[in-house]
Amino acid sequence: MLLVGTLSLLFFTVPTHTFFWKAVNNSGHVPLFMVVSLLLLHLSRLLAEKLGWPPIRHYAVALGGVVILALMTEALQSLIPMRKPQVSDVIHDVLGAMCGLGLAITTDHSLSGKWAQWRTFPRRMLIPCGVVLVMAMTFLPVVEWTYAYWDRANRFPSLLQFASDWEMKFVNASDSHVQMVPPPLGWGKSADDRVGKVVFHTKKYPRIRLDEPYPDWEGYSYLHLDIFSELPALQPMIIRIDDQYNKYRSEDAFNKILTITPGLNPIQIPLDEIRLGPVGREMDLKAIKSIWLYARSPSEEFTLYLDNIHLE
Repeated sequence: MLLVGTLSLLFFTVPTHTFFWKAVNNSGHVPLFMVVSLLLLHLSRLLAEKLGWPPIRHYAVALGGVVILALMTEALQSLIPMRKPQVSDVIHDVLGAMCGLGLAITTDHSLSGKWAQWRTFPRRMLIPCGVVLVMAMTFLPVVEWTYAYWDRANRFPSLLQFASDWEMKFVNASDSHVQMVPPPLGWGKSADDRVGKVVFHTKKYPRIRLDEPYPDWEGYSYLHLDIFSELPALQPMIIRIDDQYNKYRSEDAFNKILTITPGLNPIQIPLDEIRLGPVGREMDLKAIKSIWLYARSPSEEFTLYLDNIHLE
């Protein structure tokens, strides 16, 4: 019953739509399967008590059971909407099992021969040190995302300045390429500054997206961003803003066509206009989810520079 209850946590619904919770879910596989491996070890000993197996065989059975369960759970999750199997999860599951079974070996007095040597100093310290190292590496993404969210809150009302790698963790480029570069000549910025250079490829919707900006925009009046163009002609672009209640439809978001002229384009959009953007409802300005900037089927590749995305 405890084993079934533990495995059911894999299907427990948590807010996985955020980067932080995704990191927590991925990291949680290691400690979860540490517990699962020890439960399977105990179960193997109970069921095979009269078979006279050597003690180490129970560890092999437990590890094999973890591999089977890991593969089965990933296969089952492929049948659940919004969940998909991942090889990394299986790797984390097996790592967790190896950590749990390794710790068990250091305290198991039924083991003899070469396996008993892992109960003696200094060998018995190697496995716990390895487990601590695995846990530290596993939970490192959680620590990184915790700091990234702190940095995001500390910068607000600035949303994106292309000034640090922590900001760029929230930036997603699709059919485009983005990098932090010095400002182009003619912008009037210092050469020590950094701006975002975005190369839009010849695809259907090449875009750059800021995921999970600071979500609460209440109390502000405008969204501001600067776009600099070295192109000789006008370039139409579309800015899109979603809140957390968007049903993955374009009409359920704010959309606005921007005409980018050569040189600097300071763009200012009233938040009241954004609030009234979705068809049939008002956008929740306390729950903003993403900001998109994209083109529609450009005939040739082109480059724009972005900076200074903030609220006023």
